[in-house]
Amino acid sequence: MTKPEQPPAPLSRFARYFTTTGWVHAILLLFAWLFFFPLLWMAATSFKTDEEIPEGALLPAIPFFHPDSPYVRVPVPAQRPADVTPDRWADLLPILTDHASLHILAIQHATPKLNFLAPIDESAHRASAAMILVNSAVAQLNKDLWVGPNFTFLAAYDALLTPDAINSALRSSLAALDLLSFQLHTLDAHLYTLTNAPDFATTWQVESGPARLVPTPGGTLLSYHFTDSTPIILRHSFPFPAGVSSSDLHKLILAIQSDNSWHHVDAQLDLPDGSHLSSTRTTYLAQFRPMSFLFQPPTFDDQILRAKDWIPLRKNGDAASFSFPPSQATLRLFIHPSSTPRAIWGKIVRNYLRAFDAIPFWRYLANSSILVLLTTLGSLFSASFVAYAFARLNWPGRSAAFLLLLATMMLPPQVTMIPGFLIWRGLHWYNTLNPLWVPSFFGTAFFIFLMTQHMRTIPKELEEAARLDGLSPLQSWYYIILPNIKPVLAAIAILSFMSSWNEFLQPLIYIRDQAKFPLALGLYGLKVDQLNPLAPDWSLILAGDVLMTLPVLAVFFLFQRYFVQGMTMTGMKG
Repeated sequence: MTKPEQPPAPLSRFARYFTTTGWVHAILLLFAWLFFFPLLWMAATSFKTDEEIPEGALLPAIPFFHPDSPYVRVPVPAQRPADVTPDRWADLLPILTDHASLHILAIQHATPKLNFLAPIDESAHRASAAMILVNSAVAQLNKDLWVGPNFTFLAAYDALLTPDAINSALRSSLAALDLLSFQLHTLDAHLYTLTNAPDFATTWQVESGPARLVPTPGGTLLSYHFTDSTPIILRHSFPFPAGVSSSDLHKLILAIQSDNSWHHVDAQLDLPDGSHLSSTRTTYLAQFRPMSFLFQPPTFDDQILRAKDWIPLRKNGDAASFSFPPSQATLRLFIHPSSTPRAIWGKIVRNYLRAFDAIPFWRYLANSSILVLLTTLGSLFSASFVAYAFARLNWPGRSAAFLLLLATMMLPPQVTMIPGFLIWRGLHWYNTLNPLWVPSFFGTAFFIFLMTQHMRTIPKELEEAARLDGLSPLQSWYYIILPNIKPVLAAIAILSFMSSWNEFLQPLIYIRDQAKFPLALGLYGLKVDQLNPLAPDWSLILAGDVLMTLPVLAVFFLFQRYFVQGMTMTGMKG
């Protein structure tokens, strides 16, 4: 007797959903992610420092509050050379690390301890320096030594662990705020060095705050230990060089080695003529690298279209009292502790503030806004006006003219580029914005075609009734047709806005005056205006790209409903 066949188990609720519509939703979410990921990558990279980009991580590192300086940096993992097998590397890495640690320990015992406010954990310092030393030494070894006997390999390795290499590793593994030089630059391009690195400990003073100037071999560093929100105030009084007065001052340049603490710095400058200047922009102690504070009062540079890489000093009343001789000036640096939220905020806005200063951003934005407005108005007027003639009026040759119009869509823009340039140059419009917006008033073939197809769906009875009421064709276009084509007008406005906002080639051809650049062309200056265009600061460039992308995203998402309606050409119902 056969066992009766059991009915199939009912599908779970999730299985029913996935087999009916869930798989469609999954595909849509996948495409949404493919669209969103480049934007996420661009925004995340705009928050990074240029030191983080080679690491390849998607998200930027999060800065944290650092109460002490100097402090030990997080150890960098040792990198396996490409010629070494993983097994051989796994066997030798502990031995290499132990040898490096022993050599570092000997140097640490023989080196006098510096008088820091917060003591350094020597074992953590040694571990961090050992990784740097291992990476440096293995990169110099002959690749044939890796397959030879261990004693030969270790002898060659130990020979590379010189005192200079060890001291360099110890210094590189320590994040410290080093004071390197202090210079004065005059308006007639003379540069005077006022303080060298070893002299900071004797010529500068900690006026207040939990800090100490510590002399080091060949330099000076600032050791601090924040316990509350009390800022550190560094003070330096200095005489102007012979023949230099307050009116000759162009900028003061303070070169430092940053400790990546993300504490924020402000400045005040008292001049012998009684002026009291304050910085108008806060700067952060970012990255483990040398950087310069350029403190600059108002000069001719403020009117020049160039990267404003200085910290502006603006007059803030007069000095209250003069405790220094009239021939001297006084600079005060205020180093404020940054909590973790403040440090994160500083890292978020840093590249965007640099983008605003690297180019005349607001001037470029104004040029782009003018072009977008005029181009959009021209596209809307020409498309609706010409399409009305094609869709609603009967005149001889209308079909042939419409076919000729569609044929122009098959011409690549490269074909008309040179003739168009010659025409505009003949009109003496080269190096003006006119060639970028005037053509939109003569119509775009695609927009006219889109508008014509949409107008043909509007019932003719509306125009017939308008004529019975005495309206002319022009009045019918304005009072009857335009109110019924709002969706396609919105679609054309969005397409025209995006095309004009992102246009790069046409401004590059027609404009040579930097003051007339639109934003798309102006952002190119973030790359070419850098000291090394072959190694551009991509975090800065992508911050500018994010700023340029935001208006496009806002316009599209705010008006996407009208865009979809216009592109589907549903027309009028009922």
